[in-house]
Amino acid sequence: MIKNISIEKLSSWCFLLGAIFSFVPFLVQLLMSNAPNENSHVFTFFANQIILNGKVSLLNALLSILGAALIGYGVFSLNGILQKKSNDSLLNFATYLFVISTIGFIFSWSQDFIIVWGDVKYATNHMMVEFSLIFSFGLFYWLGISIFTYQLSIAKFIHENFLKSVSCIGIINVLLIIYTLFTFDPYNGATITPLYMGFVFGNFLFLAFCLLAGKKLLMD
Repeated sequence: MIKNISIEKLSSWCFLLGAIFSFVPFLVQLLMSNAPNENSHVFTFFANQIILNGKVSLLNALLSILGAALIGYGVFSLNGILQKKSNDSLLNFATYLFVISTIGFIFSWSQDFIIVWGDVKYATNHMMVEFSLIFSFGLFYWLGISIFTYQLSIAKFIHENFLKSVSCIGIINVLLIIYTLFTFDPYNGATITPLYMGFVFGNFLFLAFCLLAGKKLLMD
């Protein structure tokens, strides 16, 4: 049975399971974590929260890594399916950006293991590394999502207006990353709030896209 599974079905399950695995830590972080206040050191604040949450932080990182890997394959294989119907160089480019950024995010989330297991006095430094990777690869990630979903909206893969909404939030998050890079004050948590809110809203829409894409591929 497994040997005969089609690429469409495998891609659909990767989207569906990847969205579920990614949503759990996304929801847990929303419920268990607070945004840093204006007077806190951002990197120390987040590092302390990861340490305090302990095994929950380890589980969140593990699920995020699994979810990202599955969604990465889902996007990669969906691109392959669509390329067979019509060559689209922008879709190829978006897939490339998304896949390399997914690898970068996996490296960033692995820092949580080090923060929990390692010496507390180095936790802030590892948090800085994690942020640096998120900022760097986040540019490729959201740009890739924006181009990918826009091209899918042209092809009317699923709901056109929804895909354009995901594409728009992708561009907004790219701009927020660039803006935050030059305005971010590590000792003022308020300077990261716009980017934090953009990521929350963007991830919510993208995970919804993964579920809808998985559902469509499963039914085709």
